[in-house]
Amino acid sequence: MHIFAKMLSAVLVAAFFVFQTTFSHAEGLFSATVTQCTDGDTLVLDTGQRVRLAGVDTPEKGSKDTPPQYYAREAARFTCERTRKQQVKVIPLSGPSRDRYQRLVAEIILPDGRSLNEQLLLHGMASFYAHKNLPSQLVRRLTAAQKEALDKHTGCWAFVLARPQAQQPYRGNKNSKRFFSQPCLRTITLSKKNQVRFSDLEEAFRAGYAPARQCGIWPSAE
Repeated sequence: MHIFAKMLSAVLVAAFFVFQTTFSHAEGLFSATVTQCTDGDTLVLDTGQRVRLAGVDTPEKGSKDTPPQYYAREAARFTCERTRKQQVKVIPLSGPSRDRYQRLVAEIILPDGRSLNEQLLLHGMASFYAHKNLPSQLVRRLTAAQKEALDKHTGCWAFVLARPQAQQPYRGNKNSKRFFSQPCLRTITLSKKNQVRFSDLEEAFRAGYAPARQCGIWPSAE
């Protein structure tokens, strides 16, 4: 009986090891060193891969044709200080894991075990950005982090929510999880059955919606 118990224990340990290895492989988790952070939500790895952080959107740094957005520099600094030359764990999304720019869409786990995606939202460096293939558990963590930052007016939110534009009503698209300003609605078609009304900017963000890029809702850097 004692020998049988030992054999059973050995089989269970081996099965658990195989399960863990198979599960990790299926998820595509791997480790890599960050060589560059191009902005708050995009990294370059020593594997040559470019990574777009899943479920978050940091302000844009701008280009020769467009001005930088408010808090872009702070968000980029936040990410760079925590990742550059550091080995991180990369958890790609399941299913199609690349965006239209062929960047790997993933969650990044920092050396201290915390999620960079989540930390950006907790510190008010980014806003939640809904898109396809986001795991429901990750959505819950990210939206909870954003709500905590909104509660405390952390990071960018102190200024963004104090602007007069923040007190205006907005309308969201239930399918895309994007919201639009009233002036912007004059130039687009949004079916009534997909509309959701928000009394102000904060309500839209709390609901997990992101500003439609064509509306220019996020402020420019002062």
